[in-house]
Amino acid sequence: MHFRAVVSVFFGAASMLAAPLHAQQGFGFSLGQALDDAAPVQTLSLRTIDEERLFRQSQFGQRVFAEIEEASRALEAENDRLLEELTAREAELTELRSTLTVEEFRAAAADFDLQAETIRRSQAEKRQRLVQFEESERRRFFSESGSVLQSALTRAGGQILIDSRAVIIAAPGIDITDDVVEAMNDTIGDGGPPPFPLNLP
Repeated sequence: MHFRAVVSVFFGAASMLAAPLHAQQGFGFSLGQALDDAAPVQTLSLRTIDEERLFRQSQFGQRVFAEIEEASRALEAENDRLLEELTAREAELTELRSTLTVEEFRAAAADFDLQAETIRRSQAEKRQRLVQFEESERRRFFSESGSVLQSALTRAGGQILIDSRAVIIAAPGIDITDDVVEAMNDTIGDGGPPPFPLNLP
């Protein structure tokens, strides 16, 4: 700190101490009042929760991932079958090339390319529906978790609940994820049939 700044702070503090007591109301107590009599500072109790672990370990989340896994396996099997069909068709066109005119081969090749692109786009859309299904079910899960989270926080004696990803270091025992998983299982279970079922044509 520069010398003038030090002087300014010093004289500022000195002038405040020299001011009449009625002018020192900003402190909340007079110079003759013991600090023990001042109003106590309220300490807020924090609790943390791991939202990702909450979803994955809940019966709801496990049902969602099981549905996605089953649909993913079916989609991969379909991809393998379509790839075999396209490969066989490509080999067929290669064999027919010598028997076709240039115009005929170009038309057949264009049809094949269109078919392959249509299949690729359709399968990509099915894969995207898996992602959308998970996002939709996550929203449904957390939209129904509000009262459960509040009750769990109250039982834990906390006043503020934050995501554990926002915490750098914390004392043991402030995470209530396991308790909330159990409470969510008791409250909504696996969630029942989803409003937007995962149906891949």
